Amino acid sequence: MRVQNEQERFNLIWNNGDINLRVYDLPDAVRRNLIEFTSRTARPYPAPPAEAEGGAVRWEHQRDAVAAFLKAKAGILEMATGTGKTRTALTIAEELQARGEIKTAVVAAYGTDLLDQWHKELVRRTTMPVFRAYERHHEAQSFLNDPDGAILLASRQSLADILPKLRAGAFAKALLICDEVHGMGSPSLVASLAGRLRPFAYRLGLSATPEREYDGDGNRFIEDEIGPVIFEFGLKDAIQKGILCGFDYVELEYEFSDEDRAALALAIRRYHAKARAGDAPPIEALYQDIARIRKLSQEKIPPFRSYVREHPEVLQRSLIFVETAEYGLLVQDILMAQHVDFHTYYGDDDRANLGRFARGELGCLVTCHRISEGIDIQSVNNIVLFASARARLETVQRLGRCLRIDPNNTEKRATVVDFIRVEHDDQNDPTGELSADEERRDWFRDLSASKQT
Repeated sequence: MRVQNEQERFNLIWNNGDINLRVYDLPDAVRRNLIEFTSRTARPYPAPPAEAEGGAVRWEHQRDAVAAFLKAKAGILEMATGTGKTRTALTIAEELQARGEIKTAVVAAYGTDLLDQWHKELVRRTTMPVFRAYERHHEAQSFLNDPDGAILLASRQSLADILPKLRAGAFAKALLICDEVHGMGSPSLVASLAGRLRPFAYRLGLSATPEREYDGDGNRFIEDEIGPVIFEFGLKDAIQKGILCGFDYVELEYEFSDEDRAALALAIRRYHAKARAGDAPPIEALYQDIARIRKLSQEKIPPFRSYVREHPEVLQRSLIFVETAEYGLLVQDILMAQHVDFHTYYGDDDRANLGRFARGELGCLVTCHRISEGIDIQSVNNIVLFASARARLETVQRLGRCLRIDPNNTEKRATVVDFIRVEHDDQNDPTGELSADEERRDWFRDLSASKQT
């Protein structure tokens, strides 16, 4: 076994798979003045300082992720939020550029907040000019005029217009980075980008949760155009290594109201009636109907009001996720009664409010889907989940918002407040959606028991 490990290590180095070493042909090494013939002398440079205790081990997953991608050339790094996906991607880009494997790169993401965050990191980490194609930035043509030695940072939606205009020869020396890659599987992008991504010589997907539940077409598109998952480093791994903080899980129980039960019975009855008539809609439609009833139940409000009276601290440095702005109004009444400085952060709200929250000027944000992905605010301590999908993708993204290590709070331990429906209906639910709360509860319980090793 030891001989086999050493052989695999040698092959990794020889094939330039280790980011800490680079292998040159002898003539090329001489030409680059990398070899100097000399007598045996003392080390001509000081030995590198030792890593802080545990530091190298804590972040070794990034090195392993880079090595996995350099070997595969195309695929997805499934890494938990806060474990350095962006840093790993930029290390890959730098290494490929240094090796002469790429001359240009395209980074695609969704949402102005996340794209702005990417721009900040690109400008800080690379000397290549960065052109932007999202929101008010219209610099795609400048990139297309001369893509060599440049990076394009673009929204996912703009790729269908931009990529056909990129000269064919550029793809052979190009890297594509798709952040939150699960979003690339949406029906509109599948239709507009089929065959547009594979020409990139290197294709890198990043996501904490790359699989789209209940969406076979989207998953197939992502694997065909970008690649399979080639590396995994999950939330439990990150908590155990001390990269993410641990958290306490608070379960607030509720039961459906009579109105909720009536709406549920109607949705199921309609589905079965259509099925008997030979006109059954896709089962996903019933998933969505039942999930919406669960997410919008107002029976969650009383237990939350009682909980924050006893634990008002949970509202500080918190993100509260609701399904709709109308539901958010019910929550806002509780926040005002607790005298919390808060603001909403929905689709039409001023983005400056996110900055105010990041700076500590607001204690709480009430939001829907807008802040679920990619935003890095280390001081977020708590999340409240009034609305949670059965698919784990969004829940994982939201959990990642509060588990980042905060250098200003070294003893940080997060809190997750969740709502669990405890009654069991005898209704004929073919989706299993009614058990979604219990499934999520079991997952959270297991994860919250994780401790740094």
